[in-house]
Parts: sequence; structure tokens; C-alpha cells
Amino acid sequence: MRACIIAAALALVAIAPPAAAQEPGAVRRAGQDPAAYIIPAQRAFEHYEGVRAALAADSLADTTPHAKELAATVEAVGGAEAKKHADALAAATTIEEARKHFGELSVILVPKFQEEKIEGGNAYYCSMKKLPWMQKGDRVQNPYYGKSMLTCGSPLTPKK
Repeated sequence: MRACIIAAALALVAIAPPAAAQEPGAVRRAGQDPAAYIIPAQRAFEHYEGVRAALAADSLADTTPHAKELAATVEAVGGAEAKKHADALAAATTIEEARKHFGELSVILVPKFQEEKIEGGNAYYCSMKKLPWMQKGDRVQNPYYGKSMLTCGSPLTPKK
């Protein structure tokens, strides 16, 4: 009888979905095995990073597609306010307007990304704009000033 119970328990463990898949809001990356899930903050960060890199390169055209994808994912991470700013970012018609909405969005999202300990993500602070941002890698690339002040920024430590 004991052997039957152990065998049944092992069978249940073998067919149970991965823990990440059970997390509310977990999503599967396109083209990946169904067992490979990422949480909403990680998915949002991928598009946030695309926007940040485009702004650092002074490219509004490259900002828009990532901003649209970010707008579709960000509410699960930062709520309705984040969604509002992401929608405005996606609709921006000037780089200055895009940077403004990116900054408002960053105030909401950077603490969330830091809580999630996004792999490879580092948070920085622009003392001139008084705004945070997060990016992949440790080579500062300021999205608020782009090429004119690309390396301006200080590391931002998470609040405790």
C-alpha cells in the first residue's frame, strides 16, 4: 500500500506544471517549450529595454514598436498608471515627448524591476532629470539625453 502511495505521488509530481507556470500572470515566450515561462515583469522589461536603447540612440522610430509591446504587457506589472504612460509613450510624436513618458513610466517600473531582480538589469539615476531608468549591462547609456550625454548617470540602489 505504501509503495502505491509513493508511486502515485511521484506520478503527480512528474505531470505537474512548473512552478513558474502556476504563478498568476505567467506567460510563455513564443517559440519556446510550453514549460518555459517568464513572469510579467521580465517580459515587460524586454520591451522597456528596447525603448530605453532606442531613446539612448536618439531614435523615435525604433522606440515605437517596443513601446507598443510594452503597453500591451505593462499593466500586470505597474497597474493602470503604468499602462497610461506606456500608451502615451507609444503614441509620442517627438523624441522629447517619448522621453517624458519614459521617465514617468520608469518612476513606476524601476522599483518593480529591482524587486524582481531582473537578470542582467542594472538601475541608474539621471541627476539632471532626477529620474531613474533600468537597463541591461553595466555600461551607462542614458535614455533621457541620448548621444549628447550618453554616459551620464549614477548607479541606483534598491530602496529597502
